Amino acid sequence: MSENKNAVEIHGCIVCARLFNILAVYAPNGKLVDCTVTSPGGHCLPNKGQVLAACDTHTAEDIEAAHKRWQSRNERELADEQEDE
Repeated sequence: MSENKNAVEIHGCIVCARLFNILAVYAPNGKLVDCTVTSPGGHCLPNKGQVLAACDTHTAEDIEAAHKRWQSRNERELADEQEDE
């Protein structure tokens, strides 16, 4: 049985790009198990399936709008990759 892998990563706030140190825990299959922001003033977004952080000062509406922009960007990148194949 393999153990989870801990990784210290740097991620930007999904709203304003302020940088945070994050401790992420990954299962042996590479799936994110949990994460926590170790820098002051930020938090991880729950239940997103990958490491996403936001400043504590942003409203829930700002964070949700930024998350929707992030999702649409990822969907476009995926579509572009599939077209290239």
